[in-house]
Amino acid sequence: MKIIYHEKYLTDYPTASVEQPERVKTIYETLSPLYPVLGPEPATEADLLLVHSPELIDRVKQAPSLYEVATLAAGGAILAAELALQGEPAFATIRPPGHHASPFSHWGFCFFNNLALALERLRVRQLIRQALVLDIDLHYGDGTVNAFRDRSGVTVINISQKNRDKYLAEVQAILAEPRSFDILAVSAGFDTYQKDWGGLLLTEDYHQIGQWIKAAARAVGQGRYFAVLEGGYYLPDLGQNALALVQGLE
Repeated sequence: MKIIYHEKYLTDYPTASVEQPERVKTIYETLSPLYPVLGPEPATEADLLLVHSPELIDRVKQAPSLYEVATLAAGGAILAAELALQGEPAFATIRPPGHHASPFSHWGFCFFNNLALALERLRVRQLIRQALVLDIDLHYGDGTVNAFRDRSGVTVINISQKNRDKYLAEVQAILAEPRSFDILAVSAGFDTYQKDWGGLLLTEDYHQIGQWIKAAARAVGQGRYFAVLEGGYYLPDLGQNALALVQGLE
């Protein structure tokens, strides 16, 4: 298990106050004593154009500090996907998040769709043919759905249950379904936590979800899987929730 992180993820760029640098800082401080940490290179503009329009990219460029950290976030997801392709699971502790970034628009604290860029980069290089995306964030990952709406080979699944038992049952059932994929990518949002906006899951639930993901990837996807950080705003427990997921994935 590798952790992806860059100190520039702590950059103070224009965004909503809840999407603060302390989110990745607390996760990094929890995970870094336990796992090897790798730093990414920024995504190139050619990488960004695999998913996003030139106009969207130009809008983000208008805030240079934001553009720098957003390309590093995309690069973090790319590195995690590359490691997964080699059979090494990875968790990308990145910001800004990405699952609300569509090809032509962005919202919800997201600017570039980190996970979609990482998968599309593998797909166009013919390193994968099929991918499964599991989005466990509280909010529907509309950007990821839009990114792959007209592209074959990528299945995007969002969990919609608002009850803890039903939520866990849905995750388990989805991952137990017979599927064909080369890699499993997880949009890891922790705002489903009981003390966060969603008010649903316990810390140990993230560990269980991680174990189900690992089992599904090993059964079908040649053991190739990775996760990227999306939401999660309850700082006192965010590090422990991320650790629980990572330990389940390990």
